[in-house]
Amino acid sequence: MTVLTKTYKSHYALLFAILLCAPAVQAKGWFNIKAPSIKLSGLNPFKSEGVHVIITDPFVDVRTGPGRGFPVFHVIEKGEQVHIYKRRNNWYKLKTNKDIVGWVKRDQLNNTLSPDGNQIDFSTPGQQDYISRRFEMGMLGGQFEGVDAYTTYLGYHLTQNISTELRYTETFSQIANNKMITLAALHQPFPSWRISPFFTLGAGEIKIAPSSDLVQSEERENPVLTVGGGAFIYVSRRFLMRVEYNNHTLLTQRENNEEVEEWKIGFSVFF
Repeated sequence: MTVLTKTYKSHYALLFAILLCAPAVQAKGWFNIKAPSIKLSGLNPFKSEGVHVIITDPFVDVRTGPGRGFPVFHVIEKGEQVHIYKRRNNWYKLKTNKDIVGWVKRDQLNNTLSPDGNQIDFSTPGQQDYISRRFEMGMLGGQFEGVDAYTTYLGYHLTQNISTELRYTETFSQIANNKMITLAALHQPFPSWRISPFFTLGAGEIKIAPSSDLVQSEERENPVLTVGGGAFIYVSRRFLMRVEYNNHTLLTQRENNEEVEEWKIGFSVFF
């Protein structure tokens, strides 16, 4: 493995500067997404938590499952208090004072109040969903050492700050077509920011296939190491914009390894 290059040193210097300044910026709340104090769209689908609410609509249909295909087996009348503790997309799981458990669609709860009379926010998925997301997938396009490149990826969040990603990148040019697959670890130090920086390290393999019409060269496969960074930009609902820069080091059999720069931008969805 080669000695750390000047390019790597500049990346780590930038990372250190951002981490040094970030606590002061976060304390100001300049990039935070503001959320209401009582927000049912933020219920974590992986945990049993929730709040008690009072039904103010004339009646609410309770179904056996989270979908219109499930039958209605109970009707909650106006003035009843229920405990809502789980969400699945636009459906909420609740329990009545009579221990009846079922699912209610979000648009039937628009006028629901908390026991102290505050309005409950049943808006579409927002900040808490973004922060507590588990799976993420997306597509990005950009430049890979001056040629067009496209990347698709699937990510899994181990915590709010740490995730792992499987990425597939393909480039297209008249000289060669490259295919690269990498497994990367990603650190997002400030997940609650609307514009949230991240830093990534990865490893994988690249297959370089020169054009037989233009280049007299054989296909080759090389291990690749990746260091990079970028930012997630929370758009709305379950959509993110992603901007990213990566520096790839191709470990070759020659005396010197190859370094390739990549810039890309794209969109992701989380669930």
